[in-house]
Amino acid sequence: MEAFILDSDGWGHADVVEACRLILRTVEVSANRCETDIPGGGEDWPPDVVSAAEVLRQIASRTGRVEGRYDYAQTGVIEVARDEVWSAFVTFAPWAYDATVWNPAGDDIVSLADEGQSAFVRLTPEHYGAIAAELGQASLIPYREWRRVRRQRRNHQS
Repeated sequence: MEAFILDSDGWGHADVVEACRLILRTVEVSANRCETDIPGGGEDWPPDVVSAAEVLRQIASRTGRVEGRYDYAQTGVIEVARDEVWSAFVTFAPWAYDATVWNPAGDDIVSLADEGQSAFVRLTPEHYGAIAAELGQASLIPYREWRRVRRQRRNHQS
């Protein structure tokens, strides 16, 4: 597996959401466990995201942590099954502050932060090919090159 950063610089949130969901659907066969937080608020969330958040809040009430005062919850680490919970996770994760997926070896294969604005992925060559075919190869920057790419962008913006 190789590590990549999703380069969503200049993308709108709708494009980030779709890219994150594509990544999650692609790595599903390798996913073993996952976790996410469910921030409060959500007045601007689409109906499918609100529904997904409710499913995940129910999980959080049994396996994680719920802070009623702030309407904030964390699912805790849950086993991945191809069911309503995984579907809710895929729908909601790009709206979370933190969402992670692990494989059976314990490697974090997807790590999303700040509503998908930061996305780290470890991909097999097959997964990379499938995602790059949809998003374009330039959207997946090898992790070892990410600092150099960011530095170059900052220098061009100055």
